[in-house]
Amino acid sequence: MTAAPPDRMSEVRRRPAAPRRSREDRRLRDLVFLVPFAVVLLVILFPVIWMLYSSLRPVQAISQGITWRNVFSGLSLDSYARLFEQTGFGRYLPNSIIVCVSGTVITVAIATLAGFALSRFAFRGRPAVMLVLVATQLLPFVVLITPVYLLFAELRLLNSFAGLIIVYVAITTPLATLLMTGFLNAVPQTLDEAARIDGASTLTVIVRVIAPLVWPGIVTVGVTTFIAMWDEFLFAQVFLTSDSLKTVQVGIAGLFGEYGTDWGVVMAASVVAALPTVVLFSLLQRRLVAGMTAGAVKE
Repeated sequence: MTAAPPDRMSEVRRRPAAPRRSREDRRLRDLVFLVPFAVVLLVILFPVIWMLYSSLRPVQAISQGITWRNVFSGLSLDSYARLFEQTGFGRYLPNSIIVCVSGTVITVAIATLAGFALSRFAFRGRPAVMLVLVATQLLPFVVLITPVYLLFAELRLLNSFAGLIIVYVAITTPLATLLMTGFLNAVPQTLDEAARIDGASTLTVIVRVIAPLVWPGIVTVGVTTFIAMWDEFLFAQVFLTSDSLKTVQVGIAGLFGEYGTDWGVVMAASVVAALPTVVLFSLLQRRLVAGMTAGAVKE
């Protein structure tokens, strides 16, 4: 058996280098996309990290510079202790939870019923209703404060949870209805017809047939509505005058003093105010993905 020529042997030895070079090129291309993504992510997360870090630093150290020697020195929960001991922030959290949870449940119920009507029934004013729902999102809600304030003063709804819940439901229902209509349009109407043949009423169709299939949409609308209500400040500031009824956002604004501000307490309050929405979204995100997989519909 004759040996291969030298040039043939050298060509065989060089072949494995091609996959290695392709892997290196692939890693280089990945870095081109990952490095800018990491920079953008760091820019987005930096205010959150700084807020959390400042809430743990001593008050006298917040306005000072940071060096490698003192970056982790003196960290404690003193700001959180002062927040709940020296301010009324402990009352504001239950107030916000009561208002936002109640408003979210009412909004989701109304949006589901209204979305079902817009998705399933054809009536003459349907395009006009859809146009009005879209137009409400273009209207700045700040222009509604004065007329709504005068109306609620006549109805004696000022400085009450009921009045604030009504306002929150009114400003979040249009967008929630549009979202629910889109989710309901994805559900075949043949399911409705089959349920009606079996003698189911409209409410039974919505609760037992449609709701399990659009559960991802209900969760999405609920989370979006809750976050919008939780972050709202202007109406709560104007409509709630009693300190015992203030919400979290109004309570944070009250921490800024005229002659001085305890920035440690402000940062601690901001962290506490952000926790409910972060936890809610983190928990329901898994349910959303699971619901989308389980609620798939095949025709």
